Amino acid sequence: MSLRNIFFDLWYRLGKPDWDIDQPQPDLIAAASGRVIRGPTVLDVGCGKGDNAIYLAERGFKVTGVDVSKAAIVFAKRKALAAGLDVEFMALDAFQLGKLGRRFDTVIDYGLFHQFDGEERSRYVNSLRDVCKHGGLLLLQCFSDQGGRAEWFGPRLISQDAIRVSFASEFQIEWIRPATYKTNGNKLYPAWLALMTCGSAS
Repeated sequence: MSLRNIFFDLWYRLGKPDWDIDQPQPDLIAAASGRVIRGPTVLDVGCGKGDNAIYLAERGFKVTGVDVSKAAIVFAKRKALAAGLDVEFMALDAFQLGKLGRRFDTVIDYGLFHQFDGEERSRYVNSLRDVCKHGGLLLLQCFSDQGGRAEWFGPRLISQDAIRVSFASEFQIEWIRPATYKTNGNKLYPAWLALMTCGSAS
């Protein structure tokens, strides 16, 4: 496990990460209401304590959530149990999604991609390809370069061009739209919301 992943796991165990808001991201709610998410199967990559996954399960999707933090997965399982929902949660590195041995109709990433840079992005995109059905959907939200500033050890600010370049080899970009990422204390940050189809245009 990398130092970054150890740090995140300790943060879950000892405190409350900035992205842990005890509710689904507002743009996920809007996407589900707007029928952007295709089912029945959904994979939530970097699920944290499971709020996005649980929200989708409440709406009838068959959801699997994965996160590198074992502590986060423990919290997620407890939340699903308390809600009486059958959500599959497991600890898994986002670069090794192929170990799941199956593909999903929709894969969502709300706040993980912007943690990666350089060669990590290529590894992550390939990992996402391994679990997205051909013609399936990837719905991704990341911090935007349109306003704000990057903080030390915080998420990178991502441009639209960076999204397009990173995913062009394995996904077709349907659209990229301005969005808002919510963190603790009701802080709102500029973000991009991107919808992609698995399978390159070439």
